[in-house]
Amino acid sequence: MAVKKSIAIIGEGETEWWYFETLRVACRYKFKVAPDFPQHSDIPHMAKLAEEYVKRETDYVVCLVDMDRLLRVPAEMATYQKLKKKSSRNVIWIETNPCTEFWFLLHFLPQLSMKHYDSCEDVLPDLQHYMPDYEKTARYFRKNNLYNYLTEHGDLQRAIGYAEELTRLSETTPEDRIAYSQMHKVFELIASMNAEESEGNDKNGSKTEKQNRNDDYRRQITDFIADNKISDSKTVSKAIGLKASRTRDYLKQLVDEGILEIEGEYKNRKYKIKK
Repeated sequence: MAVKKSIAIIGEGETEWWYFETLRVACRYKFKVAPDFPQHSDIPHMAKLAEEYVKRETDYVVCLVDMDRLLRVPAEMATYQKLKKKSSRNVIWIETNPCTEFWFLLHFLPQLSMKHYDSCEDVLPDLQHYMPDYEKTARYFRKNNLYNYLTEHGDLQRAIGYAEELTRLSETTPEDRIAYSQMHKVFELIASMNAEESEGNDKNGSKTEKQNRNDDYRRQITDFIADNKISDSKTVSKAIGLKASRTRDYLKQLVDEGILEIEGEYKNRKYKIKK
């Protein structure tokens, strides 16, 4: 069976939490929407929470950022750029300018628009043309299923296509400050994870070449640890010739299956054969 990947999605406030929670339930995805309850978070708090999930060996951590406030406050933008640059490799920052409501709007637009919005308040009248009752409140989010409404009354693939093009245009001419959303990257990530998982399973139950390779790496890892009594992931990675992230995937799987056990705290974690 393929090594399963894990993903955590962190938003700044209630809007992002409700959208991805309704998406997770509707599509039966296994990602984690963090924190457990929607709350308004600043960029430093999001960055700290993201690194906590990295330490828990989460494969990907997605941080959703509204750019309207950052563009208005240079000091906050500088903090964001600094923390983004320092983030772990598997932390992915997803920007929407001005706010997540613009991503919602992309589901309905009949054609690509390069309109500029200064704030989320500027987006709401255009969005309410298609979602008349929409309001940015917990009461609305509890009463209405965001993901279902957007996909039933709008077009997700249209939104993804518009997002891809607007992201490209915003990077080409950043001085224009056109509205854009990088939300398509989240769907690309989820799709790639699902594809990778499905590739590891043959419809007839027979082993694919990839599964055989996975089994071989598992045997090499367990044999190496058995020979050395105890070892850390970095040493195992170097000995087997695997990337560190892939090595951690296999080690976690072997621990979950009860083949290996862990000694020590996170930074000094070592593995040995479970007795």
